[in-house]
Amino acid sequence: MSIADESIQGTPDSADEYDEMIAVLDEIIDLGLYKLTGDGRVSDPSKERARAEYMKRTEKAIRAKRKVVKDRHLQEMGKTLEAMRES
Repeated sequence: MSIADESIQGTPDSADEYDEMIAVLDEIIDLGLYKLTGDGRVSDPSKERARAEYMKRTEKAIRAKRKVVKDRHLQEMGKTLEAMRES
C-alpha cells in the first residue's frame, strides 16, 4: 500500500493496516452519527446543508468500512487457502 498526496492507493499489506483503516472509519461514523442524532446534532434550519453533508459523509464511511472488512476477510481466506495448498 502506498500513501502519497493525502491519498491511499493499493491494498493494505498487513492485518494491522486493515485494523487501522477500520478504526479511522469507526471514528468518522461515530462523529457523523453524533452530529446527526446525538447532542451535537446540527439542528439550526439555516445549517441544513451542513447536516446533509454529514449524512453523506457518514454514509460513505459506512460503505467504505463494509468494503474494507470484506477485503480483509477475502485476504484472510486467500492466505488460509494458500496455506492449505502448501500442506
